[in-house]
Amino acid sequence: MIIFRKNRHGLCVLMYHHIHPVTDENESAFVVDPDVFRQQMDGLIDGKFHIVSLDEVETAYRQKRQFPPSSVLITFDDGWADNYTHAFPIIAEKKIPVTIFLSTALTGTEKDLLTWEQVRRMQASGRVRFASHGAHHKRLRDLSDDEAMEELTASRNKLKKELGVEALSFCYPYGAFDRRIRRLVFKAGYIIDFGTRKGINRCCWNARQPVKRKHVMNHQLQVMA
Repeated sequence: MIIFRKNRHGLCVLMYHHIHPVTDENESAFVVDPDVFRQQMDGLIDGKFHIVSLDEVETAYRQKRQFPPSSVLITFDDGWADNYTHAFPIIAEKKIPVTIFLSTALTGTEKDLLTWEQVRRMQASGRVRFASHGAHHKRLRDLSDDEAMEELTASRNKLKKELGVEALSFCYPYGAFDRRIRRLVFKAGYIIDFGTRKGINRCCWNARQPVKRKHVMNHQLQVMA
């Protein structure tokens, strides 16, 4: 059971990967059943949480201002096809904003991954924002400066070419980063970086550490007022 408590001035970022039916054979920490995902979204809506978009987060970062009480950002990593087939209908029905961090060079290369056509349909709905998860989902700490910079810039360029968006947010593959990599992320033109460490992101913003996120598993949310 995952418990969300309301907070006065902070941002809770939820991290998802796969949304598809869960069986004993495919049960995984990275898979949430669509019915459970629906229940989780209903819990946030019924609990009067303020579900924010990535645009709102980036604007708040620039302006160094507080979020509304109990703000939540919903994110997905990698760009799996089940985000379109199972999560997107629920997202559209509930009219909630979400963010998907794409590994842009892998998009459309395998049947389990989103295609660019699906990505554009989701973007056109106005409910889904896409940001960078690198080009090839590589562990950036293992790369040279030049190799890491290529991953970072190639992803931004691909998002610009395919979607016409200026990617300002970056999510570390595997949550792996260090000071050297963070410096390169900002040098590449990103203004916010997202990690995998748990916690509430307090106002006011600083760049001392990546945005914290909460890994959501296949359990119903319990919302605490």
